[in-house]
Amino acid sequence: MDQALNAVVLGESGPPIIVLHGWGHSLESMRPLGELLSQSSQVHLIDLPGFGKSPKPEEDWDTIGYAERIYRYMDEHKIQSADLLGHSFGGRVSIRFAARHADRVRSVVLINSGGLRRTLTGKKKIRARLIGLLSKTIKQVDKVFGASLFQSWFVPRFGSVDYKNAGPLRNILVKTVNEDVSEDAAKITSPTFILWGELDQETPLESGQRLHALIANSQLVVLPGKDHYAFVGVGAHLCGRYIINFLKTLDTKDKGPASGLPPGGAGDHV
Repeated sequence: MDQALNAVVLGESGPPIIVLHGWGHSLESMRPLGELLSQSSQVHLIDLPGFGKSPKPEEDWDTIGYAERIYRYMDEHKIQSADLLGHSFGGRVSIRFAARHADRVRSVVLINSGGLRRTLTGKKKIRARLIGLLSKTIKQVDKVFGASLFQSWFVPRFGSVDYKNAGPLRNILVKTVNEDVSEDAAKITSPTFILWGELDQETPLESGQRLHALIANSQLVVLPGKDHYAFVGVGAHLCGRYIINFLKTLDTKDKGPASGLPPGGAGDHV
């Protein structure tokens, strides 16, 4: 995987923390938070392949492929162990990494992470099944008759914003958005801090609660009034304060599930 990777390093000292952005964004979206964290950490802001200034992978990677590229980045920069911070898609990659390379991970910070299939009920569940069936039917029609109804009719009406804007990354989006990282989440042994915007509609709070239940050594803090981008604007200072407090606890001798964590217990609102 000799994949070029654009990165910016903030801060000259402190434990390294690798920051991974969400789908459709770049390291610039994480820079304000990264600048705050650089007061006590050496922050590595990374453009994941296909985003920002990092070229698209030659193959259609899944999130394991992205995680392995981060592993190589650590080797290239002689980083033996790091804190991982991932937002949304970057959270998926962080979970994959932490499950496979525990010896290289000091801790994990997840902000409104992706990776779990949404639990749909009632009308939403029925609608999702109907749309899925319609998608398969139209693709079959296109294949038999050489038509292009899927792209010309189905996508404009039912495709997500990310799907419509994915361009050359569309195959990667389809592959990764359908992943379920539950098994990997359950394998994480590193101390994990989960921040979640209460009003998130892209990865609902229920996903954060499920991740907290899956990851044994974890704490969940819910941010009232915040959405999928809890770290944007003044939210950077709020998230930064909680993350810095969490990272400070890692230097203590007692690293039990509930010891030395930021104010508030598991699942607390702040």
